[in-house]
Amino acid sequence: MVTSVFAQEVTRTEDDKTITIVEATQTPDGKVETTTVIQKDRVFVNGFLYNWELSGGLGTQMYYGENDWKMVNKLEMFAFPSIDLYLTKWASPYFGVGIGANVSKFKGIYQNDGDPMTFAVRFKTNEPYTGATIADYGYQHLTKQKGYYGNVFALAHVDLTNLIGGYKAQRFYTLDAYMGGGVLFGITDKAIGASYNAGLINKFRLTDNLSIMLNLRGALVSDDFEGESNLSEPDETHFLANHKLDGIAGATIGLSWKLGKKKSRWENTYRTSTIYYNDAAIARRDSVNKALTKDLIDANAAIKDLNDQLANAGNTQYITEVPDLWFHINFIVDRWDLLNREKVNLQSVADIVKSTPSIKYLLCGYADKQTATPSHNMMLSKNRVEAVYDYLTKELGVDPDQLVTDYKGGVDYMFYNEKELSRCCMITAIKE
Repeated sequence: MVTSVFAQEVTRTEDDKTITIVEATQTPDGKVETTTVIQKDRVFVNGFLYNWELSGGLGTQMYYGENDWKMVNKLEMFAFPSIDLYLTKWASPYFGVGIGANVSKFKGIYQNDGDPMTFAVRFKTNEPYTGATIADYGYQHLTKQKGYYGNVFALAHVDLTNLIGGYKAQRFYTLDAYMGGGVLFGITDKAIGASYNAGLINKFRLTDNLSIMLNLRGALVSDDFEGESNLSEPDETHFLANHKLDGIAGATIGLSWKLGKKKSRWENTYRTSTIYYNDAAIARRDSVNKALTKDLIDANAAIKDLNDQLANAGNTQYITEVPDLWFHINFIVDRWDLLNREKVNLQSVADIVKSTPSIKYLLCGYADKQTATPSHNMMLSKNRVEAVYDYLTKELGVDPDQLVTDYKGGVDYMFYNEKELSRCCMITAIKE
């Protein structure tokens, strides 16, 4: 059994928005570096079965209708118990939707002055209200209202603490603001009306799943719910004192429980990049580059020597014999753009081609057979020969009629058992 031990170095940096972790590992093949960036303020959304929340509470509330402002002791309007229940699906740590419901007792007063409209009043009793003075409201025969009613509504939720302060999984206190509409209905009397609900749920974290809930809520209700909207008043002062919409205010305390799958938690998003430093490959590349540089220097020296010989012979216009030369233009793996060192070689090629206008030259492209598929290698060899052809004709002014192009696709080792040297374009003179 062979055990490999790799040297590893881990560095960690952090700012307000991100955490960056860099892991550098030294392996026998070279160095591998992985960078992971965690974005604190971004989270991804889980599926439908994740991040549900069930909240329930018990407390008190009051219903404020047309005649209830006439009650001397407003505490008489509060009823106990009031029961709340909410089910919320959080689409993100900031926004959610859900449904809510509450059941409570109705306590108020109404006019029982013998007016026929009085018969439309709901939650009626025969118990006179004695809190108001006869001088003020005796003519109305104020009578107590009692009964039970429920409220069912759809809501949109906003987690204000996450929205303003950024998502934090272990936050002790969160503030959930909600708003929505629904239906108010009588339980002990036939009554129905529209409700417009809003509130604030204060949550204090006990565990990952459980929180204490303090719900402060209110609602506006269509004023015909309790049946008093059409009752008359004896003068303008009393008429203006009546409310066009009824209201509800309440507070409950209870618990909030996170439902859904076990992994119902928001997770910070992250991105990872990996860089491989292969020392052996780098060494081979440097060796090939060094050899090619030497070849380039030797080729340039040979060209200079040839030009000197031509000048000394007084033949500066044409070369009478076809030069028995060939040129090797090299390319990087899977690329066909010309390197600067190869452009230097092509300048010498252009000089020779221009000096022999009666001679045609073959440009043939190749690719390394081991690098890719045959079709991909055929494309590489074609693009490489076209790159050389375009540079000679468009950049260096070579006559296109002197050039013939061909490409062979992927081939085995062409020189010195080095596959890198097969990624090339060969230029040779065509002898008749």
